[in-house]
Order: sequence, then structure tokens, then C-alpha cells
Amino acid sequence: MKFEILVIAFFSLLGACSCNAKIINCYFGTWSNYRPGLGQFEPEHINANLCTHLSYSFFGITEVGEFRMLDAWLDMDLNFIKRTMALKHDNSNLKVLAAIGGWNEGSIKYSQMAGDPAKRKRFIQSTVDFVRQHGFDGIDLDWEYPGQRGGSMDDKHNFVVLLRELKESFTPLNLELSIAVGASAYTASTSYDIPNIAKYVDFINVMTYDLGMASDGVLGSNAPLRGQGDNNVENCIGYWLQNGAPASKLVLGLAFYGRTFQLANNKLTTPGSPSSGAGAPGPYTRESGFMGYNEICTLQTAGVWTTVFNAEHGVPYTYNDNQWIGYDNVQSLELKLNYMRSLNLAGVMLWSIETDDFRGECGGEQYPLLNTINRKIGMGMEGQENSTTGSATSTTTTTMKPVVTSTTPGGPPPSTPENLCSEDGYFTHEYDCNRFYQCVGGKRHDFICPPDLHFDMNSMACNWPSLANCGY
Repeated sequence: MKFEILVIAFFSLLGACSCNAKIINCYFGTWSNYRPGLGQFEPEHINANLCTHLSYSFFGITEVGEFRMLDAWLDMDLNFIKRTMALKHDNSNLKVLAAIGGWNEGSIKYSQMAGDPAKRKRFIQSTVDFVRQHGFDGIDLDWEYPGQRGGSMDDKHNFVVLLRELKESFTPLNLELSIAVGASAYTASTSYDIPNIAKYVDFINVMTYDLGMASDGVLGSNAPLRGQGDNNVENCIGYWLQNGAPASKLVLGLAFYGRTFQLANNKLTTPGSPSSGAGAPGPYTRESGFMGYNEICTLQTAGVWTTVFNAEHGVPYTYNDNQWIGYDNVQSLELKLNYMRSLNLAGVMLWSIETDDFRGECGGEQYPLLNTINRKIGMGMEGQENSTTGSATSTTTTTMKPVVTSTTPGGPPPSTPENLCSEDGYFTHEYDCNRFYQCVGGKRHDFICPPDLHFDMNSMACNWPSLANCGY
């Protein structure tokens, strides 16, 4: 299967974007404005230079198919839109898309609109009018999902018709059209005519997360890179590639949140062990079974949690007492970014920007996850090296409050302050050949080699993998 994916990716290179032009699509959940305390998030918290696209979420449609602002946000949406558009002064290349749909909007209204020529026309015209009036650069259509949740058997065909008509209206106005799609083979085969939807969109955001949830009855990773049966990122992306999605339009979804579980037995903590239901909600998002990365890392710095990097799945999990969380961190995101680049996909999208540690409460760096993405795929950051000629990007690891850390058999060694810097010098990274670190006076400084290079202990420099002989 991996060979087939690589062959497909190879032939897609002719139309693929270059490594230096990858999409970083940041979804922005505007309801985060109402979160309490340090979880409150407003447009001014966004660093516009960390995203190529910002998907303003969400808008909806009426029963007759007209574009609408969601009623709950009418008192603040126009003000928020204006403040969000001001971010373009910081990054003139930023594209702000109006994201339409989402889980709570359901599927029925979209099914009825897509199947009715008059409603499609009303939707397209009202959408064009709105985005042009308020300065949006296009839309991201997030219909969850054609042919499901009360939709019609004709939705798969009608979705193609809708996208074609949208594209015909958008192209003369230089507006972008993207879609967010379900990742699994079941949803993809049920909902999408993949080759034909790809014809009419600029890019496809694949929601490769929510692959393990409390409703499954067992502990599971939210977005495992591999393993966990068929519920993993590699299988999802492989299905889309094998069924007609060009790599040049496929955007890999990354989760800035985790799924929480309650342990059925506090001694059974490995993935696949029984769960007795959703875990406790976080203090900001306040939703059982769900916790933002900023909430997770805050928990870890405030108490003793056991954190395990599951090498089999390529993601971490953490637990304390009867609570268990499967999530993504810097380490797992880097592995996914390596995977994205190996297939030369169009880029990444993230759900969602306000659940990163945007205030830098945990390790001192604001947006540690989003900064990792930028460093890894080469957009570059102000004040940081972005050369591909052998220099490295430097970050400083900030020691947090005690976190008990262990690893699965065969995985990377424990990464605790006590054993990282027992002596000064340069050292290869615990799990990633692309990285290395230097110890000076007992303090660790992490470095990242330019893309596609490994750290070579013999020359003490970033080198071609065949010369570096990294054994990970």
C-alpha cells in the first residue's frame, strides 16, 4: 500500500506546489471569544505570519439556502470580521476564508440546497455578495457530510454540481474555494466523488483526527499516524490518493487538541484498554471528551502526569488517576509533517488555532505547535534561520514543572531534564534524525537541520542522510 501511495505521489509532482509554498490553513473558531480566563481568544491573539490561510469558522445557511451569519454570534461577528481582516496589514499574503458549515450545522439543509438549482443559485449569489462586501478571499465549504446525517443518496453527485457552479462564479472574481472533508474510507466512499470534486476546488482539507473517541469504548489515539487498525492518518490519506485526489490539492489535517477518556481500570492505560466513557472537560473548552492542547499542557505543568510516546502509533498519550488523554505534541506533529512532505501534499491545516498554547503558558513559547509547523515546512519565522544550506534553526527547551515521562518498548528514551544534559557537547536527538541538541552548563538547546538533512555526529554538522548514518 505504501508503495502504491508513493507512486501516485510521484506522478502528482508535475502539478504539486513546491516545498516552499506549502499551505498552512489555520481554522479560527470564533466562539473561543467566550471562553473563560486564559482560554479567551480574540483576533488580536493571532500571529498572521504563521498562517497562509485563516478559515474564519463558522457561517451557515438558511432553510432556503441563503448564506447567513450564525444567530448566536450576530452581536459580535461584524466586529470580529473587521478585526480579523486587519491581520492582512501584518501579512499582506494572508488569505482569509469564510468557513461555511461544520458539525453543528448538520447536513440536511446543505443536501436540500445542493439538490435544488434555485437554492444553489441563491446560495452562491448570497455567498459572493457577503465575501466581497467584507473582504474575504473565498470560502471553505464544510458540509458534514454529503449522503449522511439525513442527506440524500444524490448528494455525492449534487456536491460536484455545487462545487462546479461555485468555481464558475468565483474564478472571474479571483476567489478561492476549498472544502473540508471526512477522512475515513467509509466517509470518503459514501460522500465524495473524489476525482470530480478535485477538479473544482483549490485544495481539500482532510480532517485526519477524531479517529479514536470515548464512544469507541476503548482508549484510542485522536490522530494516530499509523496503527490502531485502519483508523490512522496514513490509511486515510492513502485512500484519498488512491481514489483520485491529487497530492497537489490534498491538505493534511492536524489536531491541536486531544480526546479525553475515563479509565475503566486505573492500571490498564495502554491504547485499546477499556474506557468507561468520556474524560473530564477542560477549564476553557468545557466539553467532556475533548481538551485543547493549551489545556493539556497546563494540566501537565500543574501536576504529575505520566506521559508516554507511543512509537507504534506515532503520538503521545498522558494519564493521571482515572483520566487519560490521547493528543498531539511537537514530537508527533513533526512526524506527520515528515509524512506530508514525503508525499508532497499541498500542506497542512490545523483545528484549531485557539487551542494551541497561544499565550505561551506552558513552555514560554507562544504557539509552540504552530511554530513547529512553520519551522518544519520552511515558511520561516522572524529572527530564525530558514536557510537550506546547512545552518540549523535553534529553539531553547524550557524546563517545566515535574512531569513523569516514560516510553513504550522500542520507542525513544525518557526526555527528562535530569538525563538530557549530564555533560556538555552535541548529541543526536532521541527519535528524529533531522534534529540534534547541545548541552551547555547543564542547559539543553534544541536545533533543527534544514529539510531532508540529518545531523552527523562525525562532522558535527547537518549532512545528507546517506552520509550521516543516523540509525533511528
